[in-house]
Amino acid sequence: MFTFPVEPDDLLDERTRQFVALGIPRPVVDRARARITDMWGTGAGSWVPVWAAEAERAHASGDPLLASLCWGAARFPCLATDDRRAAQEHQLAAYLEAAPRFPVRFQRAVLNVPEPVPVHFFQRRRRGRGRSARPGVIVLCGGVDTWKMDLHRLAVATARATGLLVAAVDMPGTGESTVPLAPDADRILVGLVSQLRRAHGQPVGFYGISFGAHWAAKLALAGHVDAAVDLGGPTGLTDEPVDLLNLPYGMPGIVGNALHVDEMPDQSTIADLLAGFSLREQGLLDKAGAESSPLLVINGADDVYVPRGDIVGLAGRPETTVWVIKDAGHCAPERSSQVNLALWGWLAARLAPGRPLPRLVEIAARQPLRPFLGEGSAGQYA
Repeated sequence: MFTFPVEPDDLLDERTRQFVALGIPRPVVDRARARITDMWGTGAGSWVPVWAAEAERAHASGDPLLASLCWGAARFPCLATDDRRAAQEHQLAAYLEAAPRFPVRFQRAVLNVPEPVPVHFFQRRRRGRGRSARPGVIVLCGGVDTWKMDLHRLAVATARATGLLVAAVDMPGTGESTVPLAPDADRILVGLVSQLRRAHGQPVGFYGISFGAHWAAKLALAGHVDAAVDLGGPTGLTDEPVDLLNLPYGMPGIVGNALHVDEMPDQSTIADLLAGFSLREQGLLDKAGAESSPLLVINGADDVYVPRGDIVGLAGRPETTVWVIKDAGHCAPERSSQVNLALWGWLAARLAPGRPLPRLVEIAARQPLRPFLGEGSAGQYA
């Protein structure tokens, strides 16, 4: 693990919207930003101490969930320092303290697949009789810097909106994962999906965000899941390679830490590392056919991280739908409410088989998104 050059003010320019969307009130973010002067140090104006103070303030006021989110901001963007690793431990402790008040049923488990994978389960509270059937399962996975506890709001909303059992996990190389990010790290996720399918006896899908969406596409093309959503995932399908070392906001260092390397890779090393992730080079596009699973691919048309070809290049594959969102960036946060409503309908229709209602819900849920679909959108109901 290593630190790397990044200006905290620049990082907050880019991430303030995200922190607020995850559940940290804007005044808290603004207060922290006004005090932060250094990214990696330990002084009073350094990133971790400032966010730690906000976490402790939230905890003292009786809000352990907000404390957990602030500890999550403290450990951001990666576990490159001792105080960030400690912040993640505080985040988990505060999160579990907050869990009894969650508006859904919650359970934490560590599944061996065979590597240990901590999983957070969320399920809608069921009312009345005749609704005891086991729901389908959706694995929720974030990217290189936004992890399962950070995605609490999305996990709860997905469980409540779809009725599915949400299993939130950290992507390999991040969070509580014990293995580095690597082209074959999908073996962990394949093992997890298989174990969930055996345990629950229901269809299992995968909802991946940012780099986590890379695995959504891979698992769907290989037929390991019953359905998958790729929201902003790099796939290596385009002839335009991702110039990782020139990506903004510290992304080269963030990815390098997920790869578990000890220093910033040089250009040739990083090119070799990234080439291994290409789904085209792995032959998955050639193999994808009858065994492929339904795949929904979504991203903003103006993503600065992932080439558009990585998204639209999947159009035309069996059972693949592509939504390109106009005037939106990486993972289309500008239209998150419309995107999530539409993809929840899409997931419910595929992971709750034998029920006519989810298909109708899918059609209705997609309507608010239609005006924002841009060039490159393709497939059923695009």
